[in-house]
Amino acid sequence: MKTAWSWPSASMAVALGSMVSLAAQVVFSLLMLRLFAPAAVGAFSVISQMAFFWMTLALAQSPIKFLADVHLEPRLAIRQALHASAVRLLLLAPLVVGVLWLGNVAQAAQVWLWAVLLAVLQMGWYLAQPLTLRLGSSLSTAWVRALPPVVALATAALVGRCWPHMGSLGLLAAAAAGYAVGALWLWPAFTNAHGSDQAGVPVQSPTQGDARSTTLRLAHTAVDALTGTALLLVWQRSHGLAEAGFLAVLLRVLGFVPTLIYGAWAQVLLVKDMKGPLSVLWVGLGGAAMTALMGLIGALAVQQQWLAPSWAGLLPYLPPLVLWQGGACLLAACSHLPYQRGRSESFSYVAMGFDAMQLLVLCLPVLAGWTLDSSTHVWWLSGASAIGLLAMSW
Repeated sequence: MKTAWSWPSASMAVALGSMVSLAAQVVFSLLMLRLFAPAAVGAFSVISQMAFFWMTLALAQSPIKFLADVHLEPRLAIRQALHASAVRLLLLAPLVVGVLWLGNVAQAAQVWLWAVLLAVLQMGWYLAQPLTLRLGSSLSTAWVRALPPVVALATAALVGRCWPHMGSLGLLAAAAAGYAVGALWLWPAFTNAHGSDQAGVPVQSPTQGDARSTTLRLAHTAVDALTGTALLLVWQRSHGLAEAGFLAVLLRVLGFVPTLIYGAWAQVLLVKDMKGPLSVLWVGLGGAAMTALMGLIGALAVQQQWLAPSWAGLLPYLPPLVLWQGGACLLAACSHLPYQRGRSESFSYVAMGFDAMQLLVLCLPVLAGWTLDSSTHVWWLSGASAIGLLAMSW
């Protein structure tokens, strides 16, 4: 493994594409605040989270395994990952129906159809990104991340201006359009099907790789997805659709920074099988500072009434969520280390323990019958999450 290096073009491309994606998604979130009612945003958030839960569970962390196992031929490996994920998507369909029933979701048939469409298209985009990082040019690496959110933003703006009565359906259509564009980058996986691309198979460090079994990866993914989905469902049932919309929008916006660190830092370090030029502590602290700055901008937007009055309820959510996502930045900065040091299995067990703790903290007030308003509840959840993320990073 190399110990020193200059910033590779792949990292710069991922950073550039992710920044454009970040900007587009921030504008998308702001557009939702201005052109759509809180209830429509809440309904969209619940359905999109349902699709994300299904898709994530079906993937079973295939993208990270594909990046860690750089010794495998990329086209064959991604096709195998796509086939296995599609099979799991079908097998998990009854589970999604059960989650819809437990969540007491209105218009379950319509929600199911949208969840199917979003899950399939989003799965294609999530597999296309690591494939492009392995095989594509720097330009393609940037475009596959940047273009889908831009397409979704343009579609949502068009729908919001011309057909505002569509509500959550307009937002769902916009998301589907963006994912469909992103899935197009899977096409190289089906070219040169009987050949090999040795240029895409670098020499791998003896310690790097994903040694986890499919069962462990699926269990890790299941706990992650269950926690993320339960978050919005429990919030919806405890505090209403509008409050779920507040939480979902801020998690989407503030979660961009740890996502950026994970994509432009951790994923590139795995593909290149190298150490970074900076300490993970500095990268994580830089991300936390950027998250805090975004939180201050959000607070200013609310206080200066740049948003519709109905979104004034965002303000109490900002400080605790900044704390939570600041911790996520530090974990994202060192998320490549378990795979480079042969500790992927132990990392999964620790991560599942964190998810279980987070789920317990989320649901305990509801199960115990405690009367908590949304502001107290979000501090309770965010504080525990931040402590857990810092402990995992350490």
